[in-house]
Amino acid sequence: MTNEVWHFPLTLPRNAFTSREVPRAGDVWRLCQDVATLASINSGWPPSRFRAEKVAFIVYKMTVLHEAETSYGAVLDTQTWVSRFRRRTLCTREVRVRIGGKRVASATQEWVHVDGDTLKPKQGSVEATAAFPETDVEPSVKMPSFEELPGAEDAFTFHMWQTWSDPLAHANHPAYIDWCDEATSRRMIASGIDPVLLQPVAEQVIFRSAVLPGERVTVRTKRVGVDGTDAVVLKHYLETERGPAAEATSIRTLAEGNGAALISAWG
Repeated sequence: MTNEVWHFPLTLPRNAFTSREVPRAGDVWRLCQDVATLASINSGWPPSRFRAEKVAFIVYKMTVLHEAETSYGAVLDTQTWVSRFRRRTLCTREVRVRIGGKRVASATQEWVHVDGDTLKPKQGSVEATAAFPETDVEPSVKMPSFEELPGAEDAFTFHMWQTWSDPLAHANHPAYIDWCDEATSRRMIASGIDPVLLQPVAEQVIFRSAVLPGERVTVRTKRVGVDGTDAVVLKHYLETERGPAAEATSIRTLAEGNGAALISAWG
């Protein structure tokens, strides 16, 4: 069974919300993952089938734009389709989230089909390719342009918890955004800014390698620019003992205005 565009009414769980009663960026990523998984299930490819055939899809790049905040209990209209599928290996999936016709978030996910044991790229079957037909609905998401403004750099280190592992036995990709926002929040506290006010504008992550349970992870963050006068553009480098794990760019502002204070935190 295949369908070009799937729609699912979903709600975010209570633990996705901050004390400001808005969802975290990482939990919007988790919602997008759920949408992609549901579309795969409804296309005849549930997780059990991937496991049986010893293959998987993993994310190697994802870009998200946050266009409106939403409240707990709101039913979100999610929409997804595959915009490109190259060489039966590289799959571009689009996800759009709306409430009452208003756009909440837009995401473009770049997935790679891999061997289930080695996690190395592997060409998918003809059946898998047929289940995810290419569809042209609207353009893929792109990061906003920004003005360069280099600033300070800092870092923090932690160990990947065993209980953070996902079904592929490594850190789930939305966790990387949690770690980047934690780095940002720590800088905010040091600058006298309440981190609860952090509001996502956009982010992009390019994944280099998996983060495994027990590994020591370092997140290095520096200011690289500004988007207007109220949003800071940050570059995050995530590393383990084995080398680079990911590179991320996040654009953040403050919920109650005065984003200039956030920009100056890296001055």
